[in-house]
Amino acid sequence: MKQKNLLKIALLILLSFTINLNIKAQSAGDIAFVGFNADGDKDFSIVVLADITNKTIYFSDNETNGTGGFNDTNEGFLTWSTGINTITAGSIVNFNNIDNESNPGFGVSIGTLSRPSGNFNITASAKDGVFAYLGSDENTPTTFIAAIQIGTEPTELGSYDGDGITLTGTGLVIGTSIIIFDDSATPDGAVYNASRSSQSSYSNYYTLINDDANNWNNLVNGDGETLIPFSQEAFTINTTNWTGATSSVWNLAGNWDNGIPTEDSNVIIPDTTNDPIITSFLNTGNITLNSNANLTITGSITNKGLTTINSGATLIATGTLSGSVNYNRALTNGSQWYYMSSPVIGENYNNTWVTNNSIPSSTQDVDNRGVSWYDNLSSDTDSDPAGNTDSATGFWRYMEVDTSTPFEAGRGYGIIRSGAGNVSFTGTGIYNSDQTFLLTQGINNFNLIGNPFTAFITLGTFYTTNSANIDTDFYFWNGSSYTTKTSGADSAYEIAPGQGFFVEATSAANVTFEIADASHQSTDTFQKTANTRPEINVTAKEGTKESFARFLYIDGTTKGYDKGYDGKLFGGVSHSFVIYSDLIESDGKKYQSQSLPNLDYENMVIPIGVIVEANKEITFSAEALNLPADINVYLEDRLTNTFTRLDEANSSYKITSDVALDGIGRFYLHTKNSSALSVDTVNMDNISIYKTTNSNLRIAGISQGKASIKLYSILGKQVFEDSFTSNGVQNITLPALSSGIYIVQLETETGSLNKKITLE
Repeated sequence: MKQKNLLKIALLILLSFTINLNIKAQSAGDIAFVGFNADGDKDFSIVVLADITNKTIYFSDNETNGTGGFNDTNEGFLTWSTGINTITAGSIVNFNNIDNESNPGFGVSIGTLSRPSGNFNITASAKDGVFAYLGSDENTPTTFIAAIQIGTEPTELGSYDGDGITLTGTGLVIGTSIIIFDDSATPDGAVYNASRSSQSSYSNYYTLINDDANNWNNLVNGDGETLIPFSQEAFTINTTNWTGATSSVWNLAGNWDNGIPTEDSNVIIPDTTNDPIITSFLNTGNITLNSNANLTITGSITNKGLTTINSGATLIATGTLSGSVNYNRALTNGSQWYYMSSPVIGENYNNTWVTNNSIPSSTQDVDNRGVSWYDNLSSDTDSDPAGNTDSATGFWRYMEVDTSTPFEAGRGYGIIRSGAGNVSFTGTGIYNSDQTFLLTQGINNFNLIGNPFTAFITLGTFYTTNSANIDTDFYFWNGSSYTTKTSGADSAYEIAPGQGFFVEATSAANVTFEIADASHQSTDTFQKTANTRPEINVTAKEGTKESFARFLYIDGTTKGYDKGYDGKLFGGVSHSFVIYSDLIESDGKKYQSQSLPNLDYENMVIPIGVIVEANKEITFSAEALNLPADINVYLEDRLTNTFTRLDEANSSYKITSDVALDGIGRFYLHTKNSSALSVDTVNMDNISIYKTTNSNLRIAGISQGKASIKLYSILGKQVFEDSFTSNGVQNITLPALSSGIYIVQLETETGSLNKKITLE
């Protein structure tokens, strides 16, 4: 067969070995091809159906001569040394980038591979075939093991295709040691996609694998690269389910429904009361953790196939887990971004990963993909139009087409799918030791990081470990806005496996994720929040946009700033629509989460701020949790002089502002008994007076009307006077004054107020 006619479609190989001293002899059908790719640098995959130990196997695309040899030696060869360790039945072996030995990925997943002749190739051309054999060298076969033919089925037994190739003298048999693909379309790639766990013996898989019409996913005139990487799921002949009926001990028959797992077992772990713990050395075939299942490995386990961790499940390994690992995270909304990190070792971003995870292209730049990372060192404010190669919008950088780069441990990524479904990360293992990620300080100091473990980590513990290098605020994206959590108020919050989040660096140093902090949890917290104390959540909606402000009532906190308990509005992005608050004892900053004393509810009035464009309808609502029974929640609008109760079912307050809003002074949140509430008694409550600079004084919270201000030195000398008509927020330009303490006297139509300020 000619090189240009190379192996095209699904490959199936059956190998047979001669007896070699005390090493088990191989026979026809001991291996079979389960996948191939004829595009790019070419790949194929086989399953071992009987143990193989220390063998040298050759592959060739040459033609046989009918007498047990080859017609010529002009075609190519591959030499596979299987290694001294036994490759057990059911194992998958992948041959990668076989057309290009200079490719860093050239090689084989088990053993070693060489290409003594540079002509071996798999192309997407006409019908072709490949032989596998033992021999004294690549040109001298002694035992033909298997073959694969792509094309028209032979008209007579012992030959195939009609181009002069014959099986005479090879000992190969159609349907067992050679598979024939009757497919004139010459596909670019194919994979076996039927059951790998349904048979009671490995030889029984021959029938399934030979059924190319029903059990193979054939890509006709497609891109074979989309099949890479081939699945590492092993073939098994036993399925056993964990029951945990008696304990958490793995090696106890009473905890399994079909026996303690062996290397021939397909292991299923569901969500049970007793979670399994592996403390010794074990072998398995495949392991699947169903949603909400937990597994702990303190010993060592060799999984010849694939460990699959489904969304909501957790795996903690302080010992060793060998074998391929696949982590699936279910994304329920295909139209929104999620912040994630890769919790497996060795996963790469590339075109195949993009295709397999349904990652869309940018609508603005067709070269960009829906995978992003955050760069605080530089900012590009353009909208990244088509043809722009900077792959940037603001501080975001987008992954591009035709690139390949590893997902970094501990780095967070923005990821969006074209529809609901899983995002999968597949690697060579999971992280079983502490991991670090280097923070940067730039135009801002925000860093998007992520939990690198397949288990939960505790927010408070993570902060304690890294308190020298990060601020107390943590920012989580909920799909429409940022939720601020703090190291004190939310110290018990569990960060989900693969969850991405923002922190603000106080120094350019590493953050450390400690494996000792990894834990199992009964509830998946990915994009979720638990409420167990007095709390008010105020929601503002504008069209499809939604934003939240949170108020916690915690003993020991104050009306001013409490480190670790008051969380600022995320400052790493610009906000076109957002709700926030000012502290009751104002410092002029925007807060998304505020902690207040768990008493004196009726005398605390919280300034609410909104950023929104003009002529947009805003709807306010609130959820009150665990408040005293006689306390109600009201939103005051000082522009309209109205109070609206928000904590009743289906209650809300709607406004449309004819001007853009950005600041406090119009809206206030009250927690009062309704009998104590009136406009007249609250008009002077919580008026904020603070400096934004030494030359600007801001007064917020005054009802509409005339007002005047006087400024006195600490000795009582008047140094400034001004009058104005209030519209909620008023900026007063101050003259050049000496540093020191000053008294501000404010007079309005409803009362007066004195405040102390310090000018520096």
